[in-house]
Amino acid sequence: RTVSGGNTTLNLTLSPLLTSHGGQYTCVATISIPQLSLNVTNSSTVTVSVQIPVPSANISFVPLSSSVYSGNSINISCVFRVPSVVDIPVFFRNLWIGPTLNGSRTTITTAQSIMVYNTTLLINPLNTSDTG
Repeated sequence: RTVSGGNTTLNLTLSPLLTSHGGQYTCVATISIPQLSLNVTNSSTVTVSVQIPVPSANISFVPLSSSVYSGNSINISCVFRVPSVVDIPVFFRNLWIGPTLNGSRTTITTAQSIMVYNTTLLINPLNTSDTG
């Protein structure tokens, strides 16, 4: 609280700023002078929009044998991580798109409400048409 020249300043500090801090904030000031039976109230509102940081995504693949040959298997993993300042539920949407597998495109979609999400695509058996 700061008092200067008849003005009183109150500060609200949000540190670190989290995603849950987004929303409307209202300051309400009331001056009361009981001898005059006077109450004066005023308010001001501001909307805080908090941007969500970009999550990190890392992809890797691990052959289940020493060589990647047709007929073998591989795991392709993708790990998403949300920065710690995101403190509200996050829904990941993961979309795997790969080359033609048995005549159709491979698309796997998942959604989770967690802060770290790991998804794995297993290709078994591996065919030469899976290259890409």
